[in-house]
Amino acid sequence: MEEASHAGRPTTPSGRDGDEEEPTGATSVFRFDLADTLTLAEHAITAPQRAEPVDDEPIGPALLLVIDDGVYLMSNGLPQLPPGPDQPPYTTVRVVYADNPGHDDPGPDGDDLVIALPLCQPGQGQLIDELRAAASIDLNTLAVAICGDEVAARVIRVPPAPGTPHVG
Repeated sequence: MEEASHAGRPTTPSGRDGDEEEPTGATSVFRFDLADTLTLAEHAITAPQRAEPVDDEPIGPALLLVIDDGVYLMSNGLPQLPPGPDQPPYTTVRVVYADNPGHDDPGPDGDDLVIALPLCQPGQGQLIDELRAAASIDLNTLAVAICGDEVAARVIRVPPAPGTPHVG
């Protein structure tokens, strides 16, 4: 997808706008901490304004999956949340980094990717409801899979690594 304008679009944590492109190639799966993701989702739902959709992005609250110098989620709500205490000092907005970035190529032709994950869409399952329900039943991870132009999001439970105390 070619992006005509970045007007109203939140900037990435490094202050750059993300270029919109369709993903291609093999399946990539990224995992995000559910509690932190839910904080971003609630912000997108309750923010007084939202970034303007680009191309065929749906209107309304969404998480933005960004793949550039890392892989992370951010809210499309404006104004953006300030960076979290565990974020690198150069970040300017709150994001949730993937637990397993493993993505060396930012996207087709080296461009960054920004993919909207709508939180509320009429006639479809509501991602915000899935996130809220999952948080209440000991699920702890949002997994996002990208294959070609298909994107799927599922909430799962990832057990702690061996030797790591279980929190929750």
